[in-house]
Amino acid sequence: MKIQKAKKEDLRKYLKIKRESLKEYSKMSGCKINLTDNQIKKELIESINNPKKFTLLIGDGEIAGYLIGSIIISEHKSYGYIDDIFIYRKFRGHGLGTDLIKEFIKILKHKKINKLRLGVNINNKKAIKLYERLGFKLKHYEMDKEL
Repeated sequence: MKIQKAKKEDLRKYLKIKRESLKEYSKMSGCKINLTDNQIKKELIESINNPKKFTLLIGDGEIAGYLIGSIIISEHKSYGYIDDIFIYRKFRGHGLGTDLIKEFIKILKHKKINKLRLGVNINNKKAIKLYERLGFKLKHYEMDKEL
């Protein structure tokens, strides 16, 4: 399947897959995320216009999945960060998530970035296995407390 950077023409298809992603994340995490269509559109447009943000789409005609990544540059270190990755359920198990991550890694290497980070829900066992297969290592726990 073809991987490409998102374009404004992809907005309608991106809205559909992003809504599905949010619905699935809400079920898994127990945390409901309500983004309006305008907020999702704004997220994509900002990604398209920002040279440090990347939205990669994978699919042939139909979008099968996406990866949203960022380049973080600070005084002490620079690294890539996977903000979000999602593959439609019917396309899972075919290596598309791996392909998206590898494509993002190519972009980072081209920009002389040598570290990639991500966060993953503790209940997302399949994603954790994927990331471990790709060489990611657990570095810290993030905890929160409802107030």
